[in-house]
Parts: sequence; structure tokens; C-alpha cells
Amino acid sequence: MEKKIQDGKEGHRKRLQERYLTKGYKSLADYEIVEFLLFLLIPRKDTKSIAKELIGKFNSLKGIFEANTKELKSIKGLGEVSITYLKFLGDMYRYYYEENILKERENNPISIKTKNQLINYLRIDIGISKIEEFKVLFLNSNNEVLGIETLFQGTIDKSAVYPRKILERVLYYNARSIVFSHNHPSGNTTPSSKDIEITKMMKDFFKMVDVSILDHIIISKDSYFSFLEEGYI
Repeated sequence: MEKKIQDGKEGHRKRLQERYLTKGYKSLADYEIVEFLLFLLIPRKDTKSIAKELIGKFNSLKGIFEANTKELKSIKGLGEVSITYLKFLGDMYRYYYEENILKERENNPISIKTKNQLINYLRIDIGISKIEEFKVLFLNSNNEVLGIETLFQGTIDKSAVYPRKILERVLYYNARSIVFSHNHPSGNTTPSSKDIEITKMMKDFFKMVDVSILDHIIISKDSYFSFLEEGYI
């Protein structure tokens, strides 16, 4: 009986694999994609029920990749290796977007005018973070990205964000303009009075050293607020 069950699992996995190889990932339901990932890691267990529970709890692949370790541990059947693998895949997703923004700057420069690409990158990089992070993009005179750094973490207010620290990195990259971004873990991207105060302070400071602030973007996993689009810059 046990052999028949195991043979059934192997047959199901083989059919899933063949469908993927012949028709691609779009031929698979979300839970089947998760199942496919898991049966590469858990060879002797039925991963369909685990995959369905993951999709049921986190709603999508994106939700699974954004889940923290504690949340993933609540799923029965997921061990340390599987959790580490899922977290790694989520990080690779972020890495992919960062590579696309920074890749081959010399031969194929990426312009900050690709706003959707920038928003997508920020969303998966800091938009899902549970703590506030203040990120700066450094650009040359053609608005090509020279570098991206997270400079401050924790509660973002005037006392925590140091213009001189940012200026040091501006000089390092020889940047002519910058874009600020920070996340709101609450999901509400409406700027606070402190956000507005920081933006004004930074604008005044960098104007004195002939560096332009192109935008300040508040990001969450579902939305964003652009100080430029809303007329604050």
C-alpha cells in the first residue's frame, strides 16, 4: 500500500514536471508552482497540501516570499531547509530588480525616467520591510543610476537623518542629483509632518551644494507617494 502511494506521488510529480517543461510556468496554478518548488526539497512527502496551505495563508507567491520566518514556521510540514529556500527565492526576486536598475551602466545606462521600474524595485526592496529604512539613489547629470544605498534604519525623523552623511556618499559617487525613498511599514504612504520637514530640510541643504533632489518616494508593498508628483518638490 505504501509503495502504491509513493508511486502515485512520483507519477503526479512527473506529470507536473512534464507540464512545466512543455507548457511553461503559466500552465501551473499558483499552488502547483509552490508544490513544484517544494517537491524539489521534500522528496518523500506530499507537498500539495503544504502548498495549498501556504497559498491559503499568504494569498500569492509574492505573499509567501514576503512572509517572515516566524510566519513560515507556522505552516506544518515546512522545515528549516524549505523555509530558508523560500526566503532565498524572495531575496533573489529583489536582487533581480536591483540588477536591472544597475546593470551595464556604462554600455546601457538605466534612466531614472523609468519610474515604474523604480517603484517596483523599491516596493520589493524596502516596501515590504517591517522596519523603516531610508534609501538614497545617486545619479549623474544624465539621470543614470550610479549607486543605491540604505543609509538609515529605524524611526525616520529629522534627528535620525543626517544630511552630511548623505553628502559624503554624494561626493563618493560624484552624483549630480539624488532620489530619496523610505518605507512606511503600516502601509499608509501619506507623508507625516516629519516627512515633509525632512524633505524641505534636505532640499534647502543640497541646493547650497548644487545637488538636485529629484524626488522623495514613500513606499509600501501596495502603494507609494511621490513628493514630486504631489507638488512638494
